[in-house]
Amino acid sequence: MDIQAAFDQFERDGYCLLEAILDQGQADAIDQAAQSLMAHQQGYAKLEGALSVLPDLVDLCIHADVLSIADRFLGSPFYLCNNACMMWCQPGAPGGQIHADWPLGDVPQPYPSWPMLLQTMWMLTEFTEDNGGTRLVPGSHKSLRPPRAEDVQHEVPVVGPAGSVLIWHGGIWHRNGANITLDRYRMGANIAYIPRFIHRPRDAWPLIKHSLYQQFPLNLQRLLERSVE
Repeated sequence: MDIQAAFDQFERDGYCLLEAILDQGQADAIDQAAQSLMAHQQGYAKLEGALSVLPDLVDLCIHADVLSIADRFLGSPFYLCNNACMMWCQPGAPGGQIHADWPLGDVPQPYPSWPMLLQTMWMLTEFTEDNGGTRLVPGSHKSLRPPRAEDVQHEVPVVGPAGSVLIWHGGIWHRNGANITLDRYRMGANIAYIPRFIHRPRDAWPLIKHSLYQQFPLNLQRLLERSVE
């Protein structure tokens, strides 16, 4: 998908998928490194503050195509907001609850039509309907409300090969699918961005240590201005 097609799909459906834009070897390396840090967890495992311990995530945070979409829909300047989170959906892990993303739970309804958060999920392994890939309701960001239990019937799985990235409007209804396989997992890297008028709540996502922050490329330092100690 070229970048203009991605803009058009995001505008219409609230999400877009850029397939296989990350080198397979780099995706595999991040996947394996994350597993070594998360081996004590089972089911649907998460590693918050992953950018602090997985330096290969730097390239994902500042990927040019993702930043182009963030600039188009969040305006400039925008900021990286969650210090990255690894999400490992292992065989047998249950599906999540359908939801829209922070900060919408703290915002009066009707929700704004423009995104207060832009989410990404980097597919470091193949995402399939059976192994717990992300599921969402296309166009649901235009409802300007949170989902109800019955809205899950309208969801669709988003599938893609390793190295792809799913980008979505924080107001779209979504959840992780159940992993109903016996032997196949999926690993994702969740990196999110906020516009300039949204600020990090106290004690929200983990902050980057200043000593590490200073080692990052300058464009990543700018994105992390609200997430550094």
